[in-house]
Amino acid sequence: MKLKREYDELIKADAVKEIAKELGSRPLEVALPEKYIARHEEKFNMACEHILEKDPSLFPILKNNEFTLYLKETQVPNTLEDYFIRLASTILSQQISGQAAESIKARVVSLYGGAFPDYKILFEDFKDPAKCAEIAKCGLSKRKMIYLESLAVYFTEKYKDIEKLFGQKDNDEEVIESLVTNVKGIGPWSAKMFLISGLKRMDVFAPEDLGIARGFSKYLSDKPELEKELMRERKVVKKSKIKHKKYNWKIYDDDIMEKCSETFSPYRSVFMFILWRLASTNTDAMMKAEENFVKS
Repeated sequence: MKLKREYDELIKADAVKEIAKELGSRPLEVALPEKYIARHEEKFNMACEHILEKDPSLFPILKNNEFTLYLKETQVPNTLEDYFIRLASTILSQQISGQAAESIKARVVSLYGGAFPDYKILFEDFKDPAKCAEIAKCGLSKRKMIYLESLAVYFTEKYKDIEKLFGQKDNDEEVIESLVTNVKGIGPWSAKMFLISGLKRMDVFAPEDLGIARGFSKYLSDKPELEKELMRERKVVKKSKIKHKKYNWKIYDDDIMEKCSETFSPYRSVFMFILWRLASTNTDAMMKAEENFVKS
């Protein structure tokens, strides 16, 4: 607890220095506009309050654009079928552009008369070679056919367990383990993204995500004291999976990112959105990517 308080104090101290540099003698205002608050759901507003209390310098990132995932107007009850379609979309979009993924999904929808097939229908259709051939013609590789069938089997055979699993709270690791163990093509990263966009879990953090790594590099670039403290207090080193890549920004190891993110717990999912925005150099492209993430 003592160490966490020290990190919190360093984050806030570095933030105050940065704000003072930019604002000079102008007063600091970190209260989100009432209209902004009214449009977002309560748990997101609570997250913003917590994050700004920890680091006021993040105010502009939060204020400048709405967060589609947390808008009241986008909140609808999700069914087991909705979860299946979201995970199926994740599989379809792997290793290809968003536009290509949308095109493939649209062809699947067209094949099934205007709606994405539910898991029970796909479970039966994967037993029929002729139907499998029709699905594959929509643009699915052999590997993605295997992945999609695996997902349909998982939902069909374990739907009662899944309903219970997805309906519980504070079981993020259990959800990740179940998806990764039972569904071919769903790894830890995909499972974490589903926790955020599908189950709306608020305390997820994925240091292995390239955008998060880039945003974190920018975030820490003006916090020298915090960086020194994080480096000094390392106990267990968890190497970044993207460490070997050549980028023009510094890549931090996973343990450094995770330790820093703990300051913003239990709202690290929102902190991830902030880091994604910090990583972007094109606001319009960033907002479009967020919208696609919410829909996928």
